[in-house]
Amino acid sequence: MAREISSIKPQTIYFGMNTDPYQPSEITFKQTRKALELLAERNFSASILTKSGLVTRDIDLLTKIDSVGFSIAFQDEDVRKLFERRAPPNRERMDALKKIKEAGIETYTLICPVMPFITDVESLIDLVAPYSDTIWIYKLHMESKKDRNYLNLKSILNKHFPEMEEEYEKILFQDHPYWTKIRKKLEDVRSTKHLNLRIEL
Repeated sequence: MAREISSIKPQTIYFGMNTDPYQPSEITFKQTRKALELLAERNFSASILTKSGLVTRDIDLLTKIDSVGFSIAFQDEDVRKLFERRAPPNRERMDALKKIKEAGIETYTLICPVMPFITDVESLIDLVAPYSDTIWIYKLHMESKKDRNYLNLKSILNKHFPEMEEEYEKILFQDHPYWTKIRKKLEDVRSTKHLNLRIEL
């Protein structure tokens, strides 16, 4: 990494856009921590997105970093386990988010993806708002009906939410009023609660 950044000016490096930088192996190998140390030495900043409470291990470095955020999509732990079985529980994420915020580090939360009829966006906003400088909200997006992610989703819906399967297909692959309705509701929440909501629906 030292070689890669040696030829560019200090700037913000984004961690976690494609894969979580705090995988379980990070406990042993500390590759993310080493990268953050290198960035700090060279006056780079970073923005981290994770689901793991392990990020709090690096608070000493994070005070020199740009921002830290967590993603969350489900308010119910039993439902969450159906879709992200191996991810850390919400409580771990919220405890870590609070510690990061209390350390004076800029924080954000991604409520993502919004799962129609499953994600209670307003309850998640209430959960994360005390500890989030910014809350981003993104809808569930699938490329096509042949997409592997969609086939996996369809399998879970078929087994656990069969009454939703047909409606999901309409919402995901047609111009559906579901998103217009929820966007309007969230705009009202943003206005009445004076929150920094970034509504990307």
